[in-house]
Amino acid sequence: MIAVSNTTPLRYLIAIDQEHLLGQLFEKVFVPAAVHAELTDAKTPEKVRRRIFSLPAWFEVHSAQLTASASFPVTLHQGEREAILLAESLPSDVLLMDEQTGRAIALGRNLPLSGTSLSEPTPSGS
Repeated sequence: MIAVSNTTPLRYLIAIDQEHLLGQLFEKVFVPAAVHAELTDAKTPEKVRRRIFSLPAWFEVHSAQLTASASFPVTLHQGEREAILLAESLPSDVLLMDEQTGRAIALGRNLPLSGTSLSEPTPSGS
């Protein structure tokens, strides 16, 4: 199985020393460049930054291009936008995302979701 991940699931799993589970569940976990930038930003906890630089072969940074036709709400961060676009462009099996707005948009685009959050978004119009 192939996954695309946004920032939060990776941060949470690294924080509790459980990121290895992703390598057990998925053949590959792709992250877009914007998510990689968030995970390695100086404001990110040092533990997360260090681990991102040493993750095994199942972790891969992949570019995702935002196009003029890709419209997203202003409230959606760059990493969330790129993760959704990457999940659409790759033959991925699941998008790992916790943020409720991003999850609702991904569901509206028929992307299979999972994450570390217990809350499930309600599709628009429900």
